Amino acid sequence: MRLSALLPALLPLLLTAQFDLTWAPDVPVSVAGTPLAMPWAGGLNFVQFSPIDIDMDGDEDLFLFDRSGDEVVILKNIGSTSAPVYRATREFDTIHPFDLLKEWALLRDYNCDGKADIFAYEPGGFVVYKNVSTPGAPAFQLLNPAGVGNLVHSNYQPTFANIYVTQVDLPSIVDMDNDGDLDILTFSIFGTYLDYHRNLTVETYGHCDSLAFEVRNRCWGSFAENFADNGVTLNVPCTYNVPNPEFPLVMEQWSGGGERGAELPPPSSGDLRSAAHAGSTVLAIDLNGDNVKDLLLGDISYGNVVALTNGGTVISSLMVSEEDDFPSYNVPVNLEIFPGMFHLDVNGDGKRDLLVSPNSATLAENKRSVWYYRNNGTDSAPVFQKQTEELFQSDMLDFGEGAFPVPFDHNGDGLMDLVVGNFGYYQSGGFYPCALALLLNVGTANAPAFSLANTDYMNLSGAGLCPAMHPAFGDVDGDGDKDMYIGDQNGYLHFYRNISTGSTANFQLVTNQVPHAGGSPIDVGQHAKPQFFDVDGDGKIDLLIGEANGNVNYYRNLGTTAAPLWGLENETLGNVTAAIPPSLLGHSVPVMFLNETGQREMLVGTMAGWIRHYTNIEGNLGGTFTMVDSTFQQIKEGWRSALAVYDFTGDGHPDIIAGNYRGGLSFYRNDFFLNMADRANSAAMDMFSLAPNPANESVQIAFHLPLSSLAQVQLLDVTGRLVMELPARNSRMEMNLMGLPPGLYSLRLVDGSGTWAQRLVVYR
Repeated sequence: MRLSALLPALLPLLLTAQFDLTWAPDVPVSVAGTPLAMPWAGGLNFVQFSPIDIDMDGDEDLFLFDRSGDEVVILKNIGSTSAPVYRATREFDTIHPFDLLKEWALLRDYNCDGKADIFAYEPGGFVVYKNVSTPGAPAFQLLNPAGVGNLVHSNYQPTFANIYVTQVDLPSIVDMDNDGDLDILTFSIFGTYLDYHRNLTVETYGHCDSLAFEVRNRCWGSFAENFADNGVTLNVPCTYNVPNPEFPLVMEQWSGGGERGAELPPPSSGDLRSAAHAGSTVLAIDLNGDNVKDLLLGDISYGNVVALTNGGTVISSLMVSEEDDFPSYNVPVNLEIFPGMFHLDVNGDGKRDLLVSPNSATLAENKRSVWYYRNNGTDSAPVFQKQTEELFQSDMLDFGEGAFPVPFDHNGDGLMDLVVGNFGYYQSGGFYPCALALLLNVGTANAPAFSLANTDYMNLSGAGLCPAMHPAFGDVDGDGDKDMYIGDQNGYLHFYRNISTGSTANFQLVTNQVPHAGGSPIDVGQHAKPQFFDVDGDGKIDLLIGEANGNVNYYRNLGTTAAPLWGLENETLGNVTAAIPPSLLGHSVPVMFLNETGQREMLVGTMAGWIRHYTNIEGNLGGTFTMVDSTFQQIKEGWRSALAVYDFTGDGHPDIIAGNYRGGLSFYRNDFFLNMADRANSAAMDMFSLAPNPANESVQIAFHLPLSSLAQVQLLDVTGRLVMELPARNSRMEMNLMGLPPGLYSLRLVDGSGTWAQRLVVYR
């Protein structure tokens, strides 16, 4: 029987690449010889911290909400209560409502059941998700209504509405009056004064399993934020306060009255509250052990933390002193802009520590952005001592904002390394110096391991391309080694030739703003993300370029392998889009690759963080590709996903390294071994075999079935470029591999109307 006769029966098995991706945190990564504890955790930028026992094993884990993409990161405690050891996990990524959280999310146990509930922003206020988890089944349930309070006015008229918390603020959700239920401090809609919303659940019902708020002071602490700076004015009058501030009213006085959603009375011309509120973070904390809450304040335009001492009582607050550089007795917080403060026990000694991170979504420190102050005092009278500016970040691969991984064998040893581009590392004044980083693969062909060898690969941080560098590698000049293009924020490409005379790459700038066939610079608008790939199968590498708008540009090589001429074939290749409504931006990052059958497929990173998977590319470059999955493998590492696709584990199936805008990476191993494609692969190995594999100088190909007179053997590199093509005339043939760069290839048998392929590793 001829091979072509068997193909129709096999085609249903060979339609798409086979993926069964598993997050692989155990792939080793070292920095200066020291292993990273959780290299593939995905990075951190602007983090809000809360404790939670998410796996209900009796010790506290950490819930991290990163405003860079509104992503939840869970650090699981694999140690003990008194000696915690935190490690990133992916087992809770799909829990509802983690994917719905925006702007801010703080976990507090409002109903005293020992399980942390979620307080989270919604327009005009906040919502609460009740923790209804059982062992082995974490779950949260939306409370309806949530965040509703009695907004008593100075004329005794109540209004029932969601307690106002802006999207840029962080409220303090804590038991202010020491009665066992959670109260709320937040800046009002008018801004300069602090509203105190007292929870009357214990007073009314005798237990703490509900939320019943009443505003009890519109000028809590008798202070106001200054207009000109982030200082405060003490002992300010408050002419519009509620009756009997801080003393509770009886429930009958407000139950059933008022109109939900009614507006607050307008400010008088003499009130300090007439200024618009810009943004503040609030942490109520007892700093001196007197059982009365003091205050830490952060401001959207400043990097320091202001501490206010409460000289009043639990029911009569009065701020009596101000410390502008807290903690002045140690190392004051200085985070450039908008510090957010979080009070929790990080080291398991029973005393709550202080964590500080920017409460911003941009224009803030993004690499050393988690300041940890250990509490060396007591829990009720803390003494904070600074330990590090990059808590957990130093355990991860973290490249500031943005991580764009691209496979490239830098040293020519046959093991695929990684070059990682980024948007940049924040610098004072709003600058973002960017750089490429080099991760050398120091493992084996089947067990990758990486070492961070360089954080400014080829010294390009000063090349004037920042912010945002996205590299691509391909043999542009036809000399057998791979050159480099870099896409920039302005939509241009820059050509760096590999001038190395040995196996280790060395790049030199040849062309700023690479031109297209018409002579003008290639310009895709914003954020060019190139990939070299032989898109049309003519043996010459072409260019795919993603961009901010979310489409994929296809530039066909109209020249030669040694002198490419880039002709724009299609600005919307395959009608692919990475823009997911309601966003108008897509930030597409295309990665075309060959599947196990030698067919072209494409994965596309998106602005929203999901990965889109496209097939139906062969013979359809002018048509619409088939999107077989808009949430590929349910991987969502974070905003602006970028991908490296390569068989790092040498098992014949491509693995994936995913980058995101938090600046980190995640390694996903492809564990696809036992399903249909592998059974088909076993059948293919019965049809033809390769020996040796891996191979050095040559490979023997043995055909186990008669072939047609049209049968050809093709060798393709990882970019899909046809490297060699030979007729298959006999039952056995030899392919000379001398002169080929080491790496992974696809050896494809083409017989009549069908094809089949096996992976071939070439080493030196």
